[in-house]
Amino acid sequence: MRSFSRPREPTECCWPLAFWRWSGATPNWRKAWCASIRWAWRSTSRPTATSWIEPARGIEAARQQHVVVEALADGLEKLSAGELLFRIETKFATEYEKLRADFNTAMDRLAETMQSIAANTQGVRAGAGEITQASDDLSRRTEQQAASLEQTAAALDQITATVRKTAEGATEARNVVTAAKTDAERSGEVVRETVEAMTGIEGSSKKIGNIIGVIDEIAFQTNLLALNAGVEAARAGDAGRGFAVVATEVRALAQRSADAAKEIKTLISASGQQVGTGVKLVGETGKALARIGEQVARLNTLVTDIAASAQEQATGLAEVNSAVNQMDQVTQQNAAMVEQSTAASHSLAGEAEELARLVGQFQLGTVEPHVKASARKPAAAAAPAGKLPTKPRLAPPASPTSPMGKFVPVAREPAAAAAESWDEF
Repeated sequence: MRSFSRPREPTECCWPLAFWRWSGATPNWRKAWCASIRWAWRSTSRPTATSWIEPARGIEAARQQHVVVEALADGLEKLSAGELLFRIETKFATEYEKLRADFNTAMDRLAETMQSIAANTQGVRAGAGEITQASDDLSRRTEQQAASLEQTAAALDQITATVRKTAEGATEARNVVTAAKTDAERSGEVVRETVEAMTGIEGSSKKIGNIIGVIDEIAFQTNLLALNAGVEAARAGDAGRGFAVVATEVRALAQRSADAAKEIKTLISASGQQVGTGVKLVGETGKALARIGEQVARLNTLVTDIAASAQEQATGLAEVNSAVNQMDQVTQQNAAMVEQSTAASHSLAGEAEELARLVGQFQLGTVEPHVKASARKPAAAAAPAGKLPTKPRLAPPASPTSPMGKFVPVAREPAAAAAESWDEF
């Protein structure tokens, strides 16, 4: 049996340290200690102080490595649990101190990054909320504008039809007035011809009156001659009795001719007065017809201008109607785009909530938001009473839950086909 005598060397001061380590060591460390003792006994016939120092150093290095591994394992466990405020406070050996510092620095940087992400997430949530509210307000106002434009387009259609009908009526009235003007001009010509004819009749009546006057003078002279012939026949006695009878008959005929001439002259005079009155009346009628012709000409000009203006208004209203219809179509397309923007904003809000939930799983301490929420609140547009159609809102898509550290973005629904999303709203 081998004997063992303790060496008396200055280096044996490591033994109290070894026994002190043994009293607080773990079972694994004690196993390593026993293995090193057995190796020391087998490797030399007589153990020396140097042979005991090397195993002690190995055991100390193993203990230090165990402390480092345990601390890092604890830190990684805290990290996996989301506790980014955890730091390794236990001092490591000199050769392992940089590892502890690097771990704490990594935790600091990760905490700062997550705090920045959390702050930006709050800003994104606030911005997404404002965008959602603005999109809802814009969607409502766009729907109201689309409904108003639709009503305006319908009213313009009716006004355009009315103005077109008015233009057609004005054109027809212009044709009627033109025909009336032509008839008035013809009537004026007829009246002028009538005045000329009646003027000729008046002249002929005067000539007939003169001729009747001559006949009256002839009858008077014939009566005087018959009277003289009767006187001469009375002087002749029985010889001139027959001549006296003839003279008496001639005198009676002359008297009747004179009476007839007087009656004809009276009738001619009355007829001349009536013809003069008729000529005067026809002249006044001609003047009236001339004035009517002038008024009809002015009316024709006015109606022509009205017809031209009505036609221009009809053309302008048709262009305005076409522009309003195009605005209506564009507004409907804008409304469809606003609906898509609203759905996208709701989806963004859902994703922001999901991101905030994921970031909330980490313990970050107090987080100051980088982006303040704007105090602006868009005023909701007042809807017209009882005439604006309301469309159902698109529900925001639900964000799927994802495990920590693996954020799954929400896939937005693709936009509908262009023919369906832009042709109709």
